[in-house]
Amino acid sequence: MLRRVLDSLYLGGAVAGAGSIVAIGLLIVSQVVGRELGIQVKGADDLTAWSVVAAGFLPLAYTYRRNGHIRVTVVVEHLRGARRRILEILIIGLSLFLVGYMTYSAFDMIWDSFRFGELSQNLIVIPIWIPQSSIAVGSLLFTVAIMDDLVVSLMGGQPAHMDGDGPSETAERRIE
Repeated sequence: MLRRVLDSLYLGGAVAGAGSIVAIGLLIVSQVVGRELGIQVKGADDLTAWSVVAAGFLPLAYTYRRNGHIRVTVVVEHLRGARRRILEILIIGLSLFLVGYMTYSAFDMIWDSFRFGELSQNLIVIPIWIPQSSIAVGSLLFTVAIMDDLVVSLMGGQPAHMDGDGPSETAERRIE
């Protein structure tokens, strides 16, 4: 049950990121068509920039779980057995710390923007914490995905990046 919930969260982030890419395409098309018709699409640049950020952060967890991130395995690939397992767990732990700090910083940035009532400075004037939220949500999902792998690894299973099947495989099968 928990595996399905987590996988759904990761997939939700990916779908939201894909939606952001679609939004970028629609905004660009509207600007091109608008230019030909002599209509200015106000705020399209702002919305495009915010969508680019969302497209970069929201699918991080899903991409990680699908082994889509680049991994440098120069040292790890030469190890076998317990040594490799320990090093993998240490690497996942370090990743969790770094991504967790990124998540903390993202939420801190949003809190400051909210607390000070910071507004966007362009054609669309909205509280800036709203578009910044995609950074925090994407980072949080990424942190949860790494924590997921750390728990699975500590329980004797294989983390997602070592799994050929990705997140569709059940946790019980991975832990065996």
